Amino acid sequence: MQLTELLRAIGVVAETGGDAARCEALARETENLADMVGWADGPIDPGGQWLERVAALQDDLQRRHAQSGDTVLIVLHDALTSLGRAIARQGDDLDARNADGDDGGDFS
Repeated sequence: MQLTELLRAIGVVAETGGDAARCEALARETENLADMVGWADGPIDPGGQWLERVAALQDDLQRRHAQSGDTVLIVLHDALTSLGRAIARQGDDLDARNADGDDGGDFS
């Protein structure tokens, strides 16, 4: 699942709720994407739009949790935290490599 599709699906859960199986599946998918962020060839979020979207979804999930008390939403919220951190770290890593003149190539 691509990031856009994933965030859209999480947005639906935040708006309408979701059963435990759906939330857990989305959380796993979110964690999988977080694990793969470091492999991106270039910056994922140079303008910060993805991080803003992740933060907005977390707020939406918190509101849904406050209304419903559904604890599985916490798992999804925490998975988004991991994804947001991975995206931010990837940008920081690229900035550091570029500052050092390292383009990430030549593994010899």
